[in-house]
Amino acid sequence: MPKAARMRSLRFLLPFALPAAALLVAVMLAGPTAAVGAPVDEVQESFRSYKTAILQSDGKSAAQVVTQESRDYFRGLADQALTSDSDALHRIHLSDRIYALLLRHDVAPAALQRMDGAEVVSHAVDQGWIGREGADGLALGNYEVMGNIASGTILRPDGSETAFKMGFVMQDGRWRLDLVALMDLTRAAFEFALQQSGLEEDAFVLAMLEQVTGRKPGPEIWTPPS
Repeated sequence: MPKAARMRSLRFLLPFALPAAALLVAVMLAGPTAAVGAPVDEVQESFRSYKTAILQSDGKSAAQVVTQESRDYFRGLADQALTSDSDALHRIHLSDRIYALLLRHDVAPAALQRMDGAEVVSHAVDQGWIGREGADGLALGNYEVMGNIASGTILRPDGSETAFKMGFVMQDGRWRLDLVALMDLTRAAFEFALQQSGLEEDAFVLAMLEQVTGRKPGPEIWTPPS
């Protein structure tokens, strides 16, 4: 595949572009009978709210429907952006490294320092970093609810089930999407994108930053802001 075509495909494979990841790495699993009733309706509504927020690049709304653990995770990525040198960045997974460097490349250090986790999630959604291209075709089925935890199986475009689920947790009186639980899927999508790109890992990271932000990073990207 020509380099330009490879690069156009990279953004689609950003984390949480879940249909892409599911189609690339999923296998069919037979699932249990789907739950029915009011709790499932509430989980479905949470998913619809999240999907709508992603499609509309409405970061504030998206941040309201994810778990506190998800917000904490993104605040941790902001901390990596502010403090991690090259060695530290290379000790974390490729997906976390890209997100941390996107924040470093895109947000002024003083502003990033002030952000809480919800604001980091909101910024990522506003900028289209979280799966906007893939969200339109994202569908769930076979919902299961067990107490304060629920899940929905990610479906292929033909409606068949993949092996992957999106998790939800009841927090503060509403069902919230657990982005942290999706990290294995996110990482698989990034690893596949790296393999398909034909680039060395650091070159892939820098190409992603340029593709997503429209600005080419310089060598200072590997150094934490002073």
